[in-house]
Amino acid sequence: MTSFGSAHPLDVDLGDLADGTLDRARAAAIDAHLTGCALCRIKRVRLAGAPPPAQDAETQPVASTSFEVPAIEEGDELVAGEIRLVGGDQRLLVLVLEVGPHTVLVTPVTFDVEAADDESVVVGGGRSPLPTAMVLHPALAAHVPREVVGGRLATLTGPAELPGLLAGHAPETSRGPAIAGPTDPRLELRQHLVDLLGSLDATPAVDADRTRTALIDDLRAFRGPACAVRTLDAWDGLMAADAAEWAPLATIDEVGVVLVVLDTPHGLVDDADFDTARAVLTRCNATALVVLARGLSELADVFDASALNFGIDMPSGAHTPPRPLISGLVPFDAIAKFLDQHSGARAMSPPTRGPVARVDVADVLRAAAVAAVADAVRQGGRFKILPKRRGYESLAAAPDALGDALALAFTDASVVDGLLELAGRTGEDEAGG
Repeated sequence: MTSFGSAHPLDVDLGDLADGTLDRARAAAIDAHLTGCALCRIKRVRLAGAPPPAQDAETQPVASTSFEVPAIEEGDELVAGEIRLVGGDQRLLVLVLEVGPHTVLVTPVTFDVEAADDESVVVGGGRSPLPTAMVLHPALAAHVPREVVGGRLATLTGPAELPGLLAGHAPETSRGPAIAGPTDPRLELRQHLVDLLGSLDATPAVDADRTRTALIDDLRAFRGPACAVRTLDAWDGLMAADAAEWAPLATIDEVGVVLVVLDTPHGLVDDADFDTARAVLTRCNATALVVLARGLSELADVFDASALNFGIDMPSGAHTPPRPLISGLVPFDAIAKFLDQHSGARAMSPPTRGPVARVDVADVLRAAAVAAVADAVRQGGRFKILPKRRGYESLAAAPDALGDALALAFTDASVVDGLLELAGRTGEDEAGG
């Protein structure tokens, strides 16, 4: 027995109710549902008014030809203004609004004219390319991947006329009655269409070029001239990486520490992935790999040669699978952390040049402290982890005081005491703020 609560009854049950062949208990359950559901009442009226199927010579039902579904044209180039099918098992009719390199902006199309509201556009039968009027839902437009867009049923209008049609200004178009309130059953239709589009994984596809450009720009701006960053746009014979659909992004060389940044569909998850990763590491003569999976997460993993191989835990002796050295950070932070740990570029200082002159070492130290604080605060703005960024930014209020505390090294006072006093004042300021 079909259960009816908040769910709608099946079409077959509504058809049996319209034909009068439904048993009494099920009919009562459906009638109770119909009292609060305008959409199902509309469907029942349609079923009750539908002509009986024609009969052939052997009294077998023949499908009615009052609505003939047009042939679906496959493989044509997507064009705005077309009516297409999207989805797989549960397909939806949509109007194509915009066509991008990876995604398509579409709006749902339905034939429930009686269920149209004031945010939808009713296209009359005289203008509709299908043998019935239709309803467009521009307020529910969403991006879907190009690969889920199927064949074309018809062309509604050209790209130039599309804005006027969606605004309801074109001939033979109109709008439905306004939503009456939060209990209006047409809201449920809206949500159903939104859920169908959402199930198609409407997240825009990852743009490798944009990801590569943003990362390279950030590294060049914040790592300085010691960090050489180059575009990597091909695997140069690494067929396994191409077959796995890994996207090469960049190579980074900071004082001999070489990183290869790449994007993958799902990260490194099995033996085949780790075999391919070791091949990339060897072929590129890299110190480590920075592995992104932008289709799943904004975070990155960093693997060096040892992290890509099975190991043995000490002192237990248990075998351990490959695991990243760094994980849970966005790519820029993961790269910066690895380079800070391995390249030593941050500890290097340029040699002194020019003639030797008498200088006030304390003043030089103060100026260096101010510059170092400013540089640290500026770098802190790039970190995505909030506590870490706040730690960098907290230095902004004390560059001069920090320089004065360090300058105590050239007096009889204690630098440690000066720093402790500065820390105490900073804590009081934060508490007062």
